[in-house]
Amino acid sequence: MHSLLGYSWAEIASILAVISVLFSGVYWLIRHGAKVLNNAITAGTYPLQQQFKELTNTIKQLNGNFEEEHKNLKRLEQEVEQHDKAIILHEEKIKRLEERK
Repeated sequence: MHSLLGYSWAEIASILAVISVLFSGVYWLIRHGAKVLNNAITAGTYPLQQQFKELTNTIKQLNGNFEEEHKNLKRLEQEVEQHDKAIILHEEKIKRLEERK
């Protein structure tokens, strides 16, 4: 009968079967532990996640308000500029009228 390192093929197959069962057991333990740990972390950080969501929504609202206020400011600047031009024209008319006297 053939052998490898003094073990028969049946013994080698048995050893490999035991090793594979041990490795799969260790793999399952690691995966299960990781899932349990992940669930614990998720449950522990849930309030923080909710606060981040609320903060994000608040920032989006403020950003929208900021853009609206920026547009209003631009519109007001244009109106002020038009009024300044009108005042300058009126001042020129007044000077011309005074010069005619």
